[in-house]
Order: sequence, then structure tokens, then C-alpha cells
Amino acid sequence: MSKPLPELRSVCTAFAVLTLWSLPAQSQGKLIAVSNEAGHTVTLIDAATLKVTRNIAVPQRPRGIEFSPDGKRIFVALSDPQKNVQTSGDGIVSINIATGRIDGVYPAGSDPERFAITPDGKRLYAANEDGSWTSATDIATRKLVATLIVGIEPEGVAITSDGHWVYVTAETSNSVSVIDARTNKVVANFLVDVRPRAVAFSPDGKTAYVTAEIGGSLSVIDTRTRRIVHTVPLENRQGKPVGLAVSPDGNWVYVANGNANAVSIVDARRNTVVGRVPVGRRPWGIALSRDGKTLYTADGLSDAMSVIDTRTRKVIGSVKVGRQPWGVAVSP
Repeated sequence: MSKPLPELRSVCTAFAVLTLWSLPAQSQGKLIAVSNEAGHTVTLIDAATLKVTRNIAVPQRPRGIEFSPDGKRIFVALSDPQKNVQTSGDGIVSINIATGRIDGVYPAGSDPERFAITPDGKRLYAANEDGSWTSATDIATRKLVATLIVGIEPEGVAITSDGHWVYVTAETSNSVSVIDARTNKVVANFLVDVRPRAVAFSPDGKTAYVTAEIGGSLSVIDTRTRRIVHTVPLENRQGKPVGLAVSPDGNWVYVANGNANAVSIVDARRNTVVGRVPVGRRPWGIALSRDGKTLYTADGLSDAMSVIDTRTRKVIGSVKVGRQPWGVAVSP
């Protein structure tokens, strides 16, 4: 599993080169990146002007998307249509923002969906949806350094700000696995509400939040005891929540409710819903600007990204992207 993926790498290079000929020079400011699952593209948007600056073609369906800690590259999880088998179409690629070229391919097992990068930029942890395991990959060497058995159909991945703990959700077993990143060992597993999707930490790492798509809730977890301390119902438990983001001060949690076409705003101090913002159709991906003032959602059935002012709690813009946007990320 640690072998390189030559076919995906060569195809990615061809796609990147073709993309470069027709696109303008990249903005040097803050960027937003959107993965378009059905369109097989990544859209880059200037955060200041909300103008699309580049569309980058990729050879397989893109889902999970993150910027590198230094902001120079975008990492994107790609997977092919074949289920329960790892092929050369499965992997995580890195895109050099300055050139628009795909400059690296990283093994991540069969059907990687979400992933997270350690704060020091040295390691990547990916959920392998088909394989019930999580891969740890060394970014510098592009080698798989550990394969960790987690729950059934893993998806969400998050890492604490100190790089110590990795949480991985599993949709079918309704569980969260806890990985010690210092030893690359699974040290605990615990149950959450039905069909957990995304996971995120508070800035101090003392609390974790997990969305439950079928349960229609947000689980609030004490990371010291690894127990649920609160369950927050969302959209009368009919919203099918997926993505979530935590404000830089830890006071607010924003949840994308795909079925309700809306974002829930949760007061993290009281663990109650205090606001609701209607957005486009089927928001799944969600990301927050570094100052916490602007929120972005990937509205999959609107082929658009909604822009929300978190102070007024209103949509202030919509940007057309590719077909069926899945994930969204903001540069550091």
C-alpha cells in the first residue's frame, strides 16, 4: 500500500498542464477552494473579490479538500467508481497554487473521502471509506507509515491544534476512533448518534463536535473523558447535518444541514441552536475564514458556494462553481 500510484500521477500531470494554458495568473491573497464532485474540478476563488480565479481539472471525483499549513498547496481526495478495491484512481493529490499544477500523489487506500493534515504539515491522516481503516502518510516522502483499523465506513477526520490526537468518525458503526498521533495507535473507540459524518475540535482541544446525518444532531464530546456531554438536535432532526466549523474563539459551531438547505448556528457555551441561515440546495461542505467573520458552504445541488456574514447571520453572496460542489476550504 505504500507504493506510488503512477497511473494517477501521470494522468493528473496531463490534466494540470492542459488546465494551465487557459487560466489567468493566480491571486496572491486569501483563497477559497471548492471540490466539485460531479464536475471533476477544483475551483479557486479570491476571498476578497469572490471572483473565480482558476478551475483545475482532476481525473477522478474530488471530495475532501484542505490547504497545506503554509498555504502553498491544496490537497484533494480523489476516488474512482470502483468499490471495495484500491486502484490507481484512488489517492490524495497536492496542487501547487502558484502554478496550478498537480505536483504530488499520496497513497490513502481505497476510496479516500475526508482527511486532515497535522499542524506541522508533516503527516496526512485519511479516512478510507471502503476499507474501515485510516491511513497515515508522510507528506515529504509520500509513503504510507501506518494503517489503523477504525470503525465501519470511516469518513470524518480531525486533528487537535497540538497535533496529538486524531478523531475519525465511522458512518456505519456509529462510532469515533481516537488515534494517538505520537504512536500511531488507536487508543479508544466510543459511540455517537446515527451516521456520524464530520468532526471538529474546539480551539483548546477540550471539546469535539460530531455531526450525525441520520440522527439529525450534533454530539458534544468531552475529549478528556471521551464521552458525549450534550446532544444538540438540529432542524427537528430532519436536516441531515454533514459539515461543521468552529469559530476561532470557540464560541460558535456552524453546521451545514444538507436536507434543510440551511446552516445551524450553535452557541457552544450553552449548547443550544441560536440561529439559522438558509443557503443553497444541499450544503455539505462548510468552512470559516481565519478571522471567523465569513462562512462558506458548498451547495451541492445548486452548483454554487454561499457566503455568509457571521455577524449579521445573512447570506451576502453566492459564487457559481463546478458541478455538485462537495467540500470547501480557506487558505491560512
